Formats: sequence, structure tokens, C-alpha cells
Amino acid sequence: MRLPWVINEAVFTSGCTQCQDCITACETNIIVKDDLGFPKIDFSQGECTFCNQCIEVCEQPLFAGLFTDNNDDDESKKAWPVTIEIGDKCLAKNNIYCQSCRDECETGVIKFSYIDSSIPQPSINDADCSQCGACLSSCPQNVIKFNFAQINNIPTEKEKL
Repeated sequence: MRLPWVINEAVFTSGCTQCQDCITACETNIIVKDDLGFPKIDFSQGECTFCNQCIEVCEQPLFAGLFTDNNDDDESKKAWPVTIEIGDKCLAKNNIYCQSCRDECETGVIKFSYIDSSIPQPSINDADCSQCGACLSSCPQNVIKFNFAQINNIPTEKEKL
């Protein structure tokens, strides 16, 4: 996963000089090098605070915007063209009490409710999700993922079957 608000992968890989200024500037240290030396986001290291430091230090025209609280266009606030998906190995989905993702979600978009189970089940309000990634690193099962397929109309593995 590339940095927030990157125009697209082709623009990024053709324009990025791999100077690593964004890695140095990242206040939460979630920007790391990928196998080819390009910067990428690693949510296992923590969450994105949308401080925009990576964008501000970059001298290349690789980004489509900045996060601002004053922006009325909800889609321009989205850092990545993704939805969030909680996999089937989620503890709560397997009747083991866990709400780690909800506890880490500052925007409160992860809710738990009782649905045919004695253990509350998770649901996500994608429209209000800031995409900070805090829930990804907090999941003990590592089953919360950003899903590019749904945004790009690519069938998921379940839909292919």
C-alpha cells in the first residue's frame, strides 16, 4: 500500500526518486521501503495520523490532495480507494469475545452488535472510516484488511467461487 493520496501506482513508481524523505518525516514510522526500495505503508507498525508530512517533504508531483477537516467532499478525505473488510477468522465471528478493533477506532466506525450469537459481531461503517489503519494493527488475528477489489469492481475470492 502506497502513501496516502497518491495519484496512482504508475505515477508513483515512475515519479518517486526513492529519496526516503517521506520515511524520515513520518511521525508514526509506518512508512517503510518495499522490496524495490519504494516507500509503502506498513500498518503493522501503527496507524496513519494524516499529518501530511510525507506529502509536504516530497518534491515530486505524486499526490492528489491533502487531508483537511474543512473539506466538504467526503471522497477527497479518503486517503486510499479501499473499503475495510473483517475476515472470517475474526475472534468475534468465531464466538470468542474480542473488540480490539473497536477499542482502537477513534472515529467509532466499528460497531459490535448481537446477531444470532451470544458474542457481539463486528460491522464497519465504511463511509465514515478515516482509513487510519489503527484497527489493522490492533487485531490479534490479523484479519482486518483494506480491500481494493470492492472499490475497483474486481471480484473478491469469495465472489469468484
